[in-house]
Amino acid sequence: MKGKKGIRNIQIFNQNNEMILECTKNYSFPVKYVSGKPVDNVLMVKDRNLPELHRGAVVDVVINTKAGDRVKYFCQVDFSSSNQLNITLSPERARQLEERRRYYKIKTAINCRVSELSRDGSLHHYNPNLYGKIYDINLGGVFLFVETQERYKEGDILSFNAILNESKLENSAKVLRVRTNKDGELQGYGCAFTSVDNQQEAMISAYVNYLQIEERRMELEREKLAKEIEEQVASGAS
Repeated sequence: MKGKKGIRNIQIFNQNNEMILECTKNYSFPVKYVSGKPVDNVLMVKDRNLPELHRGAVVDVVINTKAGDRVKYFCQVDFSSSNQLNITLSPERARQLEERRRYYKIKTAINCRVSELSRDGSLHHYNPNLYGKIYDINLGGVFLFVETQERYKEGDILSFNAILNESKLENSAKVLRVRTNKDGELQGYGCAFTSVDNQQEAMISAYVNYLQIEERRMELEREKLAKEIEEQVASGAS
């Protein structure tokens, strides 16, 4: 895997396409030697209260990189306990899910309002609007959560608005997937924009670029702080 430096996060899904674990830290790819050659295709997660899976259970591991790629591995669990999970990744069974350089997705947490639902040719207006939250966004769509009495389903079209850095985005998005956790609790909806005009594209691109710059700035600050702590420890030990 050539280390974890270029990885943004790792998501693990069961065969019902339910995300059972998301890792942004506490994981590694330990090197082992096969026929004298180094191999680092084992994903090892160490944390508390990990989901306990059966050995041999089939899972999908999705690696999201900082470059914007999204690669899916079809895997089996090697070892599982409440504080450690080992999964062997098979490069020959990996596939690129989508080209994401143009559709770079980045995490956020902004409020939105859903004003309409279009389902099976019928249009329902929400008065007042429903409040929701957008958790990631790119030029292709959003991942959002909306609290409703009845869950949305794939194919529903939601009309919504949100504020992106003082600019108002108004658009419609089609629900492509409904994400739940292992207990069946709703986590949100993956949605694709029905259309994006030039003005909206510029607005979204500017917002994504702003978040990327802020994310990189914070990452550099964390690296600087970690280096300062390391130097202080080394100085104290000498």
